[in-house]
Amino acid sequence: ERQVTVDGVSRTVSSPFFVIATQNPVEYQGTFPLPEAQMDRFTLSLSLGYPTEAEELQMLQRLQAGVAVDELQPCISLEEVQALQRLSHQVKVEKPLQQYILNLVRATREDEEITLGVSPRGTVSLQRAAQALAFLEGRDYAIPDDVKFLAPHVLAHRLIPTGGRRAKTIVERLLRSLPIP
Repeated sequence: ERQVTVDGVSRTVSSPFFVIATQNPVEYQGTFPLPEAQMDRFTLSLSLGYPTEAEELQMLQRLQAGVAVDELQPCISLEEVQALQRLSHQVKVEKPLQQYILNLVRATREDEEITLGVSPRGTVSLQRAAQALAFLEGRDYAIPDDVKFLAPHVLAHRLIPTGGRRAKTIVERLLRSLPIP
C-alpha cells in the first residue's frame, strides 16, 4: 500500500497516486491477465468504445495542426486535487445506502454464477465511487442511483463468473434483485 517495489527497492508514492491501465481486447498475445488481487486494486473498469465521427475528425485536425503533448499545461494544481478528494470524502452515505452496498457485494459471494465474489476492498471502492459521483453531481449525499450506475464498473472486474458468463450481466441481475433503499 502506498509504495512500489522495483528490483527489490521499495519507494513510497505521493498522494494522490493512481494508475490507468489499458487493455486491447483484440491484441492480447504475449500478455497475461492480472491476478485477482491486482485487479481488485483498480477502482473502476470502463470500456470507452470508439469515438464519434466528430471526435475522430477532431483528432485528425489536431494531428494535422501539430498540437504537441509537451505543450500542454496543467488545468488544476495538486493542492486543488487533494482538496477535491477531501470534499468528496465528506459526501454523506446514509446507513440504508451502506447496507444496500453491503447487500450487493455480499450477494456476489453467494451467487451460484460466481466462483469468486467481491472483496471488502470492492465494498469500500463502491462507496467511495458513489461519494465521488454525488460530489460531481453537486450533491453532498449519495443516492441509490449513484450505486446502481457505478456497480457494474466497480464490481464486475473484481469477481470471477462461472462457465463463461459475463460479470457485468451478473452484477446488473443482482442489482435488479435487491430492494432499493
